[in-house]
Amino acid sequence: MDIKVTGKQLKIGKSLINYAKKQLHIINNKYLLRPTSAYITFTKEHNEFKCEALLHLSSGLTACCTGKGREIYDSYQKSILRLQKILRRHKRKIRKHHHISEKLNMELQ
Repeated sequence: MDIKVTGKQLKIGKSLINYAKKQLHIINNKYLLRPTSAYITFTKEHNEFKCEALLHLSSGLTACCTGKGREIYDSYQKSILRLQKILRRHKRKIRKHHHISEKLNMELQ
């Protein structure tokens, strides 16, 4: 998986980059949806930080979410929680569809 962590007019430290990559690998191991690339961008707007996360899956899904917070790590956590919610729902949808198609195949035979 290709992970890129950048900042718009903002310097990002190595600890934040490593933290973001570690969190994405944990999510990848949890949901096993074969992501191909991930882009995380941090910006500062007035008094708060904004984190935009974009994740491309091999199944064709592109999950995009944002998070805002007073601290840069808080904004990242909010966006990652939203990303986990999107991936959890996508995986549930795939399993449910697969389960229904198996029942239809059994009924046809």
